[in-house]
Amino acid sequence: MPHLKVNSGLVASLLACLLSACTPGQDFVRPQLPETAWHAPLPHGGKVENLSHWWERMDDALLTQLITQAEKNNPTLDQALARLAEARANLDGSRAAGSPALGANAGITRSKSVFGQQIFSQTVGKLGFDAGWELDLFGRNRRGREAAQARLGAGEAGWHDARISLAAEVADSYVGLRACEGSLELMGKLLVSRRVTSGLVGLRKDSGFASASDWARDQAAQAESAAGVEAKKSECARLVNQLVALTGMPHETLQDSLAARRGMVPVPAEIALDQVAANALSQRPDVSITEFNLAAASADIAVAQADLYPSLNLLGSIAANRLSIDGVNTQASTWSFGPSLNIPLFDGGKRAADVNASKARYDYALAGYRKAVREAVREIEDALQRLDAANRRLVLSRTALRQYQAVQQAVDERYGAGMAGKLDAEEAARTLLQGQDNLLASQRESVAAWIAVYKALGGGWNSASH
Repeated sequence: MPHLKVNSGLVASLLACLLSACTPGQDFVRPQLPETAWHAPLPHGGKVENLSHWWERMDDALLTQLITQAEKNNPTLDQALARLAEARANLDGSRAAGSPALGANAGITRSKSVFGQQIFSQTVGKLGFDAGWELDLFGRNRRGREAAQARLGAGEAGWHDARISLAAEVADSYVGLRACEGSLELMGKLLVSRRVTSGLVGLRKDSGFASASDWARDQAAQAESAAGVEAKKSECARLVNQLVALTGMPHETLQDSLAARRGMVPVPAEIALDQVAANALSQRPDVSITEFNLAAASADIAVAQADLYPSLNLLGSIAANRLSIDGVNTQASTWSFGPSLNIPLFDGGKRAADVNASKARYDYALAGYRKAVREAVREIEDALQRLDAANRRLVLSRTALRQYQAVQQAVDERYGAGMAGKLDAEEAARTLLQGQDNLLASQRESVAAWIAVYKALGGGWNSASH
């Protein structure tokens, strides 16, 4: 009689796992964030502070109101909240998967049988309860809960990421609109000056003191100024439409609210950023999202590996039965209890393929995490560099404006003394208006750079506190 050879090592390992409830896979270890030495200069000194509500430090109540309104009524945030609710429900479901299950069943059946001249009527009633509990011998349910918990963390980080992006977009659009309004006012004054100059040049041409080419050149400059005004009006209108879309406010209501501080660019309070290198990456929710996804992928590997091993269920049932035949009643009760062992023997390699697929998804998540970290480093560097350049440009624009003011004052004095003509005075006025417009653009870029830094640093959000 042939003897069946048994792999004693495999049996010993299986028995050891059954006795100790071993869990396949490895516990997730949080990747070490790289030590980053920032090359871009850090503004000011001190420490990171008040990033979570940075916009409140811009001394503009309407901006705070717009961001608050956007958070209450924005489809992007609604989508993030829906994903978060789904993740919470999935976690609740994974927790329930490891709990005993109890179900009730009831039924009644009526039948009739005919044997020759005899007719039998039969009624069968049953009321019972079935119970089952899968023992988590190899940690499949536990690892499933870990994966669901990680995906819940990713959902929470995703909501914060959406909120940070929304606040930055509203602030950037609002600042852009205020700068656009101020620039439109300056361009209107510039157009008026061009018209005055055009009239003077026309008089000089008629008197023979200016050539036709001088007059034509001045007409072209006036037309260009008028075209610039129209383009600026269109830009301002688009920014208003963008704020309407972001906040969900009616167009007329928003326009009424914007009238109070027309053309006034908010000036943010300076934020100290000396500690950026220490905690910038850990503050970014987008990096946390990829980290949570990596943790979930790691747990999914263990779930797939657990399917390679046997599963043990404890099953039980109890039922009360009632049988009635032609008015004769009989009652009976039944119960059963016992374990059920399911051992996977052959599936054509499906379970092994599932394990390989889960490992591939882990590798994909790991690459996504590394990519997110690199992108975060680049974005922070770019934001800091942009802020530094914007602040230096702002200083130079203020210096230039002071010089333009000095030029105009000198020309006005000469004009008052009869030593300069009206054309010279108008040219100096236009130069000053252009300098004011350049300063306004520098102010807008400086504030936009602060907004970019706020967003790049994750808005003060930290996964350890959520």
